[in-house]
Amino acid sequence: MLKIENLSKQFAGNDFFSLSDVSMEIQKGEIVGLIGKNGAGKSTLMKMMAKSLKPTAGTITYKGVDINTADNMLSDFGIMIDPVFYPEMTVVDNLKFYLKLHGKEELMGNIETTLKLVELWDARNRKPKGFSFGMKQRTALAIALVAEPDFLILDEPFVGLDPIGVQKLIDILKKWSSERQISMLISSHQLGELEALCSRYVYIEAGKLADAFDGKANPSVLVHLDATKDTSVLSPLLNQNISLEGNVLDISTGCDADQLNQIFALLASHQLISSIEVKENHLKEIFMK
Repeated sequence: MLKIENLSKQFAGNDFFSLSDVSMEIQKGEIVGLIGKNGAGKSTLMKMMAKSLKPTAGTITYKGVDINTADNMLSDFGIMIDPVFYPEMTVVDNLKFYLKLHGKEELMGNIETTLKLVELWDARNRKPKGFSFGMKQRTALAIALVAEPDFLILDEPFVGLDPIGVQKLIDILKKWSSERQISMLISSHQLGELEALCSRYVYIEAGKLADAFDGKANPSVLVHLDATKDTSVLSPLLNQNISLEGNVLDISTGCDADQLNQIFALLASHQLISSIEVKENHLKEIFMK
């Protein structure tokens, strides 16, 4: 659906590239997580996708057309990179104006549902100029979601939402991906939330695409083994859901009941368990490399 080829960006006055030779694709209905440390080039990439920056080299094509060679190529996009809205207009008027501007007045009925999703319905008649940063983020998020876009570009969409709001947003984005085949690129430092949502990840480091990998569908339980015991008895049960690295056994919660019973029975019978912890998320490992 969207293809990025050899994309680079060098800002005027810099002797280095903020983004260098990045290539990737996002398929229809796919949710891709964009991760990387501060200053890695994530925002630069997203802004070029949103046409707020022009690439120094390379192309971005949407449905086979270079977005920088045609007008109105992003009419099907919902974009939240920096909080953008009219601070002197109420929240509800901002959404109405956005829909009118894009010729989508028939979607006015989405406003209440969208503002309730981002927890701003009670503040709908307030002006965002006096909002906290989190509320400004949620206003921008509502604008990105209200027009039922076919493609979403979201930067830190979970900021300002309480845990229930975060879960609601994750649920609705998953539903949109599954039922409406909306494609999404989502960047966030809240790795647990990303892991609950994304099917694939791209990792940007120092302006370059350092890694791309599929997400793990299920969280893991880590079993720390007694270093004085022989762990070779576990070998027959090791597979894609159960792996051993050093003295730590990684057991996916996606294992079926038979696998779980077998592995824990074997661990108990040989008294191999030293301690157990829940693995918070797999994405932290990328940042620790």
